[in-house]
Amino acid sequence: MMKKKGSILVFTLWVLAILAILSIIVSRRASTDVRLARYEADSIKASYLAKAGVMKMLAELAKDTNTYDSLNEDWNRTRKNPKELILMGNRVLYGASDESSRFNLNSSALKKEELVSFGIDGSIAQKILDYKNNKGSKGFEFIEELFLVDGMTKGIFSILKDFFTIYRGTDPVVNINTADHEVLNAITGSGKLVEEILDYREGPDGEEGTEDDGIFRGSSDITMIQGLDPSLFTVSSNVFRIWAEAFLKNDKDVKKNIEAVVDRRSGKIYHWKEE
Repeated sequence: MMKKKGSILVFTLWVLAILAILSIIVSRRASTDVRLARYEADSIKASYLAKAGVMKMLAELAKDTNTYDSLNEDWNRTRKNPKELILMGNRVLYGASDESSRFNLNSSALKKEELVSFGIDGSIAQKILDYKNNKGSKGFEFIEELFLVDGMTKGIFSILKDFFTIYRGTDPVVNINTADHEVLNAITGSGKLVEEILDYREGPDGEEGTEDDGIFRGSSDITMIQGLDPSLFTVSSNVFRIWAEAFLKNDKDVKKNIEAVVDRRSGKIYHWKEE
């Protein structure tokens, strides 16, 4: 009788232990599901906040009525000097850059020597040109398409991705007020002319992006630099690359980045990337 009672007690204890283990497993799984659901909800919230940053920047660009675009305007913001938007305690950083400051890979006048000026081997430059020409009127449809060019490497792509655009149709010109040294050099083919452009842009304080910057407002300003062809340049842009990064006040582990290439006049989106 005692053995029977002892067996029942042991069995009961095993059952209780198994139920306790199952309870812990179910509890942990439920807790994990709750955390995942919360993370998903926070991720969606961060995404909408980042989108708000993009829309805020686009609205500010649409209000810019200047006939020129230059580096000392308020839209010119990188992640080192961002604009900030606070929404219900959540933080959104945002800014923009001029897409016309980039060299157009789909330019109707693209030349091999222009590509070589960026430090690309001549054979790769010719393959890029051949690939573009074989695509006909479509040209490059996304920048990563460069990887389809025979001989392209991550190293070469890393050189090109920050200097090139494919979102301005076949327009060959660049904004003389915003293009950097490498792009200006590819366009003019003259280091001397590039230095003269940059010296004028820097103004008396020798620094770009400040109040005393020299600004090219039209063709007459461009021709002040002897030997510079005004047909190679514009002084303004409609297409901008906007970035936004959202941070949640209650969850520092969740953030969302968005990069978009947008026409500020029509609102057309040429490129949208979320991370």
